Amino acid sequence: MVLAFLILSVSEKASGVIHSTAYSLNRARTSHSDASNTVRDEPDELEEDGHRGPSEMNEDHKAQCDLFKRVHQHVVEDMKSALHHTSIAGAEASLHPIEKKGAFFLNDADSPESIVVWHSFGDCCFVLMCDSDENVSLGGQILRQIIHSISCHVVFVTPSELLAKAGLVHAIVKLYLPAGKLLFVNQNVVKQYEQLLQRVAA
Repeated sequence: MVLAFLILSVSEKASGVIHSTAYSLNRARTSHSDASNTVRDEPDELEEDGHRGPSEMNEDHKAQCDLFKRVHQHVVEDMKSALHHTSIAGAEASLHPIEKKGAFFLNDADSPESIVVWHSFGDCCFVLMCDSDENVSLGGQILRQIIHSISCHVVFVTPSELLAKAGLVHAIVKLYLPAGKLLFVNQNVVKQYEQLLQRVAA
């Protein structure tokens, strides 16, 4: 299961989270927090979001934003590490990379153990936070398909352009990550998706 999907700006001029879609992250964070407590009170009967007060929801939102910022920092560090190792290998093309990819395990106090899969494209980096037992190869494939779909509809894949095309980006993510599930998507399905997206982009 995908916990969250992020698009990060990794430009030296402006770095940060430019898009985020959380799926089962809040539920997973709650379960992780409960499991970390050695002494537990009786469970609260009102666990639905509709029964939670504004202050509690604001605290969850802040914790989620802080978590995404830390994920951003970890991804940037992993990107630099990948670039460093490639440069040592003597590949001149790595000096100005357009695309890089990687994955790492994330152990964070505010989330369950998860695996982060990332794929950079220019000044943007596309990120999946997944359950630790999720299929990393499939996650990487879905990221490539999302990037390809976006690049088909956005001439310049830059942070500012993706912010301007937020509706289109949301539609693409919704198609390729339905309810946060990683599903194999063949070429026939991709063609169907692109036909739907043509209407959104028009």
